[in-house]
Amino acid sequence: MTTTRPSATHYDRTASASSASSYSSSSDSVVSSGGYGGMDSPPVASVEVLRCLRCAKCVETTTTDDLASTGMVQIGYNIYYCSSCAKMVGYK
Repeated sequence: MTTTRPSATHYDRTASASSASSYSSSSDSVVSSGGYGGMDSPPVASVEVLRCLRCAKCVETTTTDDLASTGMVQIGYNIYYCSSCAKMVGYK
């Protein structure tokens, strides 16, 4: 029983290198001309759900909202009390 192997395909390295260099130069010009991700890009607001650690009250806010207006008090990184629970435990 003899098995035949497919023939080895030779790829031209200069062709792939030239296409890669033209791609990187075109993407560099997009970033330097003020594309997305630059210093002039508008701020992006995302929706967050804040949940009280004691009573599990949920409040939906955006990242641009003020926490005091939502009735939540931040006690740690991503840890919140609602205003009534914060008063009860002495945070407010």
